[in-house]
Amino acid sequence: MGKSLVIVESPAKARTINKYLGRDFVVKSSVGHIRDLPVSGSGKQVDAKARAQAAAKTRKLAGAKREAHRKEQSKKALFARMGIDPENDWKANYEILPGKEKVVTELRKLASGADTIYLATDLDREGEAIAWHLREVIGGDPKRFKRVVFNEITQTAIRQAFQDPGELDLSRVNAQQARRFLDRVVGYMISPLLWAKVARGLSAGRVQSVAVRLIVEREKEIRAFIPEEYWEIHADTRTRARDALRLEVARHRGEAFRPTNEGQTTEAVRALELADFEVVERKDKPTKTKPGAPYITSTLQQAASTRLGFSVKKTMMLAQRLYEAGHITYMRTDSTNLSREAVEACRGTISRDFGPRYLPAEPNLYSSKEGAQEAHEAIRPSDVDVHPGRLQGVERDQERLYELIWRQFVACQMAPAEYLSTNIAVKAGDFELRTRGRIVVFDGHTRAQPTAVRAGEGETALPDVQVGERLDLVKLEPMQHFTKPPRATARRASSRSSRSAASVGRRPTPRSSRRSRSAATSASRIGDSTRRRWARSSPSGSSRTSAN
Repeated sequence: MGKSLVIVESPAKARTINKYLGRDFVVKSSVGHIRDLPVSGSGKQVDAKARAQAAAKTRKLAGAKREAHRKEQSKKALFARMGIDPENDWKANYEILPGKEKVVTELRKLASGADTIYLATDLDREGEAIAWHLREVIGGDPKRFKRVVFNEITQTAIRQAFQDPGELDLSRVNAQQARRFLDRVVGYMISPLLWAKVARGLSAGRVQSVAVRLIVEREKEIRAFIPEEYWEIHADTRTRARDALRLEVARHRGEAFRPTNEGQTTEAVRALELADFEVVERKDKPTKTKPGAPYITSTLQQAASTRLGFSVKKTMMLAQRLYEAGHITYMRTDSTNLSREAVEACRGTISRDFGPRYLPAEPNLYSSKEGAQEAHEAIRPSDVDVHPGRLQGVERDQERLYELIWRQFVACQMAPAEYLSTNIAVKAGDFELRTRGRIVVFDGHTRAQPTAVRAGEGETALPDVQVGERLDLVKLEPMQHFTKPPRATARRASSRSSRSAASVGRRPTPRSSRRSRSAATSASRIGDSTRRRWARSSPSGSSRTSAN
């Protein structure tokens, strides 16, 4: 009886899985995709003599027939470059990717002596498509092929997956192919327009062109923006107990106070200097904040950008390594689901490490967005008992990202944070001044995952002043401001926009980095001398740089 062959996507994952399977298994990596639609420069050599003969035949045709023949030949050439034929049931011409010939040869050799071939690629649509391509390229009896999927690379998860293998999900394969075909069709149709209107060498497509259009439209808003002047007045006062209390002028004669020039501000300052300041309202209200959901791909990218300063590319690269090493669950997901075992383990950690008050009576449940793949789980530690700082053999940035994921997962199952919010209103002549503050009563989930606050924000405790109390004015501070234009499209904002409009996924070919550079080059060139031409005829297509 021969050994079973297990094929995964990455060498790192192969090494990790190999530790959990016995000697009866050989674990090998396909190193990502092994075949795809034709890549640039991989087409067949053109027979110059045949081409000349075809051109001569075309010249002999009558005017209308010659034009129709040229259009037909041009269409056939386009279909050949795309690698798909929309007029022939979308027949695809898949080719082994350059550089993958040795990988394919090795996998075929190993498969020839294997009784069973386990396709253990990732559990998303892209992984399903890779598994299908592997089956098609290796060939042989289809009954030898089994599909195994797992959300985390742990000994328990791996063994459970191999105890109950399944079959390829062709619906997912077809979904990935449909998206891949759409990339090709849109990209190959729009790119020539881009070459004609902007410059040759730029690429366009299903997502990329939409992103560039968003950048251009935002730039138009910025250039058309006219700043408007406005003023604010803050009053520094002292209470009867000599505690400092800073207020902001909010209303004047019952209407919102927003002077638009220095003259109006100066007049208000003079009136305030002569007025008596009296507390007319104080409201103390207990409030709670619930913990946020565990991370999905888009929220992890945003949090890593905000809290750690990581780019989307860096975040996903580090997450991939953590997943392949067995430290976190699969990092491409749009579901906030958590397994019952994971929730129970998390609640045990909270009770043990934080205390029973931090543990709610029932587990916290979170709903996913419409269309989420509920078979997936949210991003979480594979073992919640592996605290940050205890990871072995990882670089510092991987450890920081793991800590972010661990804290969010633990926090999502903790009790709400409790606050006492205070609002104070002060009357000064025809003016009403206000301030508000908040103090922590019980830190709850923020004990595990502190709330991200901007500079100058945070918890503010207000002095104990009562209605009817007079305040002493220390000084008035008028401040001039100008309204600001919309911000240029930021990395974090573009990540949020693209992920909210599309489900989570990966580029199917090694060309992703090249196309990303092409997108950046396109945006850069448009931002310079060609911006006006692009604005007149901005294509509304999208990108060959897919967000799955």
